[in-house]
Amino acid sequence: MRRLPETSRSSASIGIAWSRSRSWVFKRRLPKTSVLDKSESPVKGGHIDVNSPLFADRLPALAAFVRDQAGELERGVLRERQSLDQRIRVFCNSERMREIEAVAPGWQAMAQFSDGATLIHVVKAMIALQLLPEYRGAPSDLRAMMEWSVFYHDIGKQAVAGKRDALHAFRSAALTARALPLAGFGTARPYAESLESWVALALSAFLPAPDGNGFVQDNRALPRILAGSEQLFGTRSPAALIVQAVLLHQSLDVVPEWPNAASLTEAEAPQCVSPALLPLLEGVMLVDSDAWQLLDPPRKAHFRQSTLAAFERVRRLVIA
Repeated sequence: MRRLPETSRSSASIGIAWSRSRSWVFKRRLPKTSVLDKSESPVKGGHIDVNSPLFADRLPALAAFVRDQAGELERGVLRERQSLDQRIRVFCNSERMREIEAVAPGWQAMAQFSDGATLIHVVKAMIALQLLPEYRGAPSDLRAMMEWSVFYHDIGKQAVAGKRDALHAFRSAALTARALPLAGFGTARPYAESLESWVALALSAFLPAPDGNGFVQDNRALPRILAGSEQLFGTRSPAALIVQAVLLHQSLDVVPEWPNAASLTEAEAPQCVSPALLPLLEGVMLVDSDAWQLLDPPRKAHFRQSTLAAFERVRRLVIA
């Protein structure tokens, strides 16, 4: 990754966002995981080819619940938002939350904010993924990465009613990098010694917002953060791409009604969004929008078309 030019935020943009607190990305001693030993280190551009663990194998009850709700939505049986919200709350009992926390440390803390609003949103995003045409038509390896990315995408969000957590994508990426070995993903050799410095880099890359209200991320750090994710997990490995999708899921202005505070410019986008990441990031951002309009088909369709149009612009920049 090349260092980004110091572009003005007034230049043409396509989107990013985040929040200041570091308290959530706590240090946690991970159990020993199998460290991949390849002759060519990812630091030197090597490629580690690792299959993603199956989400349904790690969290079978959650996977079955998501599939069941998606099926009822598709058949027209489930029609009311309040009914779905209540089903999610009942399903996410204390036992279930402990199961999820085991592969996603930070999940229970995320669920405590704003009366569980983010918990409900994330489960709805997972339901929306089951209905997404891009997911259904994707190869199995991409479907697996989509499932994990959507599951982790808001794990660091500190939702407060009436306010946007503008830094949550980077906080979520840091938590995701810690959690993936617990979910069964392999790591590259630099992981153990490099994780803490990478997390510190991701959490310290922020600037005061242009309007003076809070903070936005410092895009100049993105090439180092993205390259560091590949040092942790392997170049273009599923785990690295999952971390990158979580990291950048607030990076593009895809819905005019919800602009991001600090957006990638047209010059920055091709340096941050690789061709390998593009379909995964598109899937995550489509369902992130769909989840908010899951039972409002006209609004959902409107936001979907807006997101697809934004990604078509990004695709022309990235695959030039």
